[in-house]
Amino acid sequence: MTSLLERTISIIAPHRCFSCSKESNILCAACASQGFGDAPEVCALCNRPTADAKVCKGCASQTALRHVWMASEYDGVVKRLIRAYKFDRVRAAYKPLAAGMIEALPYLGTDIIVVHIPTAPERVRQRGYDQARLLAREIAQRQGWQHRSLLRRVHNDRQVGASRAQRLRQAQRAFIYGGGDVAGKCILLVDDVTTSGATLAAAAEVLAAAGAMRVDAVVAAKHTLE
Repeated sequence: MTSLLERTISIIAPHRCFSCSKESNILCAACASQGFGDAPEVCALCNRPTADAKVCKGCASQTALRHVWMASEYDGVVKRLIRAYKFDRVRAAYKPLAAGMIEALPYLGTDIIVVHIPTAPERVRQRGYDQARLLAREIAQRQGWQHRSLLRRVHNDRQVGASRAQRLRQAQRAFIYGGGDVAGKCILLVDDVTTSGATLAAAAEVLAAAGAMRVDAVVAAKHTLE
């Protein structure tokens, strides 16, 4: 029903591209190819240089998370798109963001369970949607993977503006396992932005404790604090 409504609105009142302002999709193909592709080659948890989106050796000894693929830096048109998606209720932004995230992924096989980082219920009520859930569902559908809601958020602490130490403390108590068999499964976590990597790492620990064989992640953008 929602996709039919979106198609109808796109005909009656087409989106203008966030980058070039031409009447088209919310991010036209030409601008999407320029907006994504500048992802930093760093460990998502500590920002040390690494290759192939791997969590560095030092951090890998402390987390179940193995890779974090990042579609872009949190800058330019991608930053504007994410902010509109999260704070201005531009729901249609999930499609170009998900497309950029898929482009960042290597071949992972066919037996993947996609799990979104659940948004705090208060934020979902304000926006009318869970932004990570929409991204995860779109990625799973395009790739032919399963999408399952396996995590439950247990607090509403706001991370925007929080220090790294605050983010780490918040993340450690953020999630519980929502149930379902993941023993021996490969999990791909999905979120819109990562800053310290603490949220992804905390979610990975919960899923690994539930029996997941491997936990990786993909995000639309990496935000590096000054």
